[in-house]
Amino acid sequence: MAKTLVIDDEPELREFVVMSLELNNFDTVEADNGKKALSILEEEDFDCIVSDVEMPHMTGPEFLKSFREINKVIPVIMLTGVKDLNTVVDVMKAGAQDYLVKPINVDELLISVRKCIEFKKLIEQNIRLQKENERYQQHLEEMVDKRSVQLKDALFGSLIIIASSIEAKDEYTKGHSNRVRLISVDIGKLMGLENKQLQILEYGAMMHDVGKIGVRDAILNKNRSLTEEEFDSIMSHPSIGANIVKNISFFNPMIDCIKYHHEKYNGKGYPEGIRGDQIPLLARIVAVADTYDAITTTRPYRKEKTSIEAVEVLIEGKGSQFDPDIVDVFVNNRLYEKNYIHIDKAEAESGNIKPSTIILDDESSLKIFQKSKKDNSAEPYLHDEM
Repeated sequence: MAKTLVIDDEPELREFVVMSLELNNFDTVEADNGKKALSILEEEDFDCIVSDVEMPHMTGPEFLKSFREINKVIPVIMLTGVKDLNTVVDVMKAGAQDYLVKPINVDELLISVRKCIEFKKLIEQNIRLQKENERYQQHLEEMVDKRSVQLKDALFGSLIIIASSIEAKDEYTKGHSNRVRLISVDIGKLMGLENKQLQILEYGAMMHDVGKIGVRDAILNKNRSLTEEEFDSIMSHPSIGANIVKNISFFNPMIDCIKYHHEKYNGKGYPEGIRGDQIPLLARIVAVADTYDAITTTRPYRKEKTSIEAVEVLIEGKGSQFDPDIVDVFVNNRLYEKNYIHIDKAEAESGNIKPSTIILDDESSLKIFQKSKKDNSAEPYLHDEM
């Protein structure tokens, strides 16, 4: 049985409305003023409210305004004794569902009440559906978040497999890609890179040597000076790597790190001989990280050097081989005191090599830095680590 609240300071009119509703199977509660009605509404729920406009202490519009601040669902029908359009407009603006002009016609009253009750049912149904949708969306978001974590782990795991397969060609470079990743991310964070750039840097650093898969093992493991032909083969690995990943949307943003990490700040690097700020920032970071790790680990053509000796090489190469600002970030923040070899071994032994940034969005057209090209012959450096 639908429940209605009737508010009117005139007992005769209130009784008429109550009787008309009860005779038509509506359950009713009475209030002789707006304040009392608000008190009743704090304790009970109703399907419809019928309220007079002109009442002492609190007018109908004042009651309606106060009530709508706490409840926007229960429909309210206003009873007015004047055919004043402004009054009608005011009560409708205040949130009334309908209005009736006195003297009250019973049929019009019943039609209006029934219409309001149906309206309330629709509102409640909509609220239920909205809540169900919100719960579903929350559940879906939780599932997506969980799946994103799984996807992130799977994709990063694929990078580890790729890097490991490359490093298996050269027994001296085991863990190199992961250490370059760790160093690059530390530099990037200190430089205040935004998360999107850090994402690209981290994954790009992990993939920077992917092109070595196209270089013969004999060249990678040669412990003597390289011939010109062999050096040309080595110099091709950044371009090979870029070609490998260019058609894979997930890896596409990382091309700069892969293709340009052997460019020199003075324009005498490879594969394109670009210089200074023409070299993408992330590639300049990887170049410093790559060289530092290479110097501090054993290679076929020499034994490892100390971190201090590696720092001396980086400082010596400021402005010629490396971006001076990036070298300063590495040196001034004493990153050379961090034992990246130990961190890499610990991660590898525990099987817990995880990305420090969230997964990249699938944006194949993402271009963070613009670059221009310049033809120049590559010039090997004394510490031009391969």
